[in-house]
Amino acid sequence: MLKRLMIFTLLTLVLAVVILFAQNWYLSNQNEVLSYSLEAMYIFHFISFIVIASSVGLLSKKLPDQVGYFYLASVFIKIGLFVLIFKNTLFSEEELNFPERISIIIPFFMFLVMEAIYSGRLMNTNDKA
Repeated sequence: MLKRLMIFTLLTLVLAVVILFAQNWYLSNQNEVLSYSLEAMYIFHFISFIVIASSVGLLSKKLPDQVGYFYLASVFIKIGLFVLIFKNTLFSEEELNFPERISIIIPFFMFLVMEAIYSGRLMNTNDKA
């Protein structure tokens, strides 16, 4: 399990870095300046990916039938923490423009998909065993 987690974490990190650089490149070419730190959002999502993936991996050993429910609950907790940590950005007086809104959504969905793929593969291997 640890080897699978490390490989998947490394792949997720590489994908995140590529998308972050592509996003920064696009924003700089469009002369867009974000009112928040895009890197901080990626760091938050990456840390939460590691916590969720390792927790799902540990839980799959003890309670393999409950992994899906735990993953679903962890996603809601992640969204709640995200809103708490980035509330000044999300609920600021000034309305976010389109590049700022899409720059929040891109890392969220990228990491959400990676977490879902990892959890799904883990649940499928538990079903076969």
